Amino acid sequence: MMASIARTVFAVSLLASTLAGCTSFAPVYGDHAVGRNMADVRFNFASPDSHLEQIILNRLKVSFPGEAGPDDPVLDVMASSSTLQGSMSDAYAVARPVNVRVEAIVTIELDGETLFQATRFTDTAYQGGKLTPTDMASANAARETAARSTAEALRAAILAGYRR
Repeated sequence: MMASIARTVFAVSLLASTLAGCTSFAPVYGDHAVGRNMADVRFNFASPDSHLEQIILNRLKVSFPGEAGPDDPVLDVMASSSTLQGSMSDAYAVARPVNVRVEAIVTIELDGETLFQATRFTDTAYQGGKLTPTDMASANAARETAARSTAEALRAAILAGYRR
């Protein structure tokens, strides 16, 4: 009986150590970030053309805070928002959900050559069909929240795919 328990414990510990050796997690933050020089990456940020682009660029500036020089690449973001088709149900008497998508393309260029490009989007919704000022505030808040989420997705894409 005791030998059977000992064998089971040994087998479980052997299996656990084998599986632990197969994992390949790499931290995104700190000194051991993906890529040897990602902590040293610096970008010249292009001017935003809209409020959504400003939100995304502000988040990326926090993620890549190094002071850029004239020889560093330019990071540009093009963002847009759209309203997706809503529900067809008549179950909601008032305040139907309105679907919103924020899509952004990040481009990193150096001397006219594209070094990296990625597209990401975030879908969200808000309740529409109320008073006009409430509708406008809800729509703006939904777009801004989706822009912050899209910025995080772009940051992760840059960390995963951009190499100097």
